[in-house]
This record gives sequence, structure tokens and C-alpha cells, in this order.
Amino acid sequence: MGDACTLSCGHCSFKQDVYLGFGFRYIDLVSILEWYEVEEDRQIIKEFINEKEKSFECFDGLYICHECNFLLNKVYLHMKSETRSYTNSYNCPLCRTEMPSVPLINIQSEMIDCPDCKQEKLAVNFYMDWD
Repeated sequence: MGDACTLSCGHCSFKQDVYLGFGFRYIDLVSILEWYEVEEDRQIIKEFINEKEKSFECFDGLYICHECNFLLNKVYLHMKSETRSYTNSYNCPLCRTEMPSVPLINIQSEMIDCPDCKQEKLAVNFYMDWD
């Protein structure tokens, strides 16, 4: 089950909706392949589907750029088999720096700096469970 929340700053007008966690479409690689958008990653998913011994982790998370504090809400996918592993990755859309390898999935108020004003920590208001 996933959570939806709004991140907001009390000092400036920054506000962003974020979806965290996973739903039923994240439970197997065949389901993930149906909705996954990046074509290069889709090819890798297809290869992993045929692996005998495999494991994977997939969820929506919040990536925070270490250079400019840009907040990127994207899917995390890590797959592992006996012979190889793969983790998707993102570059910051703002400064092009590589984002952290694993996003946050559990967030709470006053743990994330405002990416706009950098004066306050963001408030987190959960408003919905999603699936």
C-alpha cells in the first residue's frame, strides 16, 4: 500500500504532492513491465523475467538531489539474479547531477530542507492511501 502526501514550506510558497510506496501493480515483474515507461529499462526487465533465481524491489520514492535539493518523485527498481543485478537511476532535472541510488520511502515533517527557499524544513501532510 502506498501513501500520498503534500510537502509544503511555511516560509515560502513551495508545495509538492508526493506518492510513496507500492501497489498491486508492483508485485511481479510482468505487472511492472506493463506500466514501466523507460524503454531501456523495459528491455532489462524482460531479461530478468526469464531468470530462474531472481528477486526485485520496486516502489515509488522521493529522491533528493545532493547538489541543489531538487525533489524527484519517481519509481525505484532493483533486480537481482544469481549472475547480475540492476538498479534504475536518475539525473536531477535541474542540475543534471546523479540522484542518490535509493530514494526515501518513509518521510516525516521537518526532515527535508525546502528546495526553494532553503530557510525551513518541509511539513508533511498525508492525505490518502493509494494502490
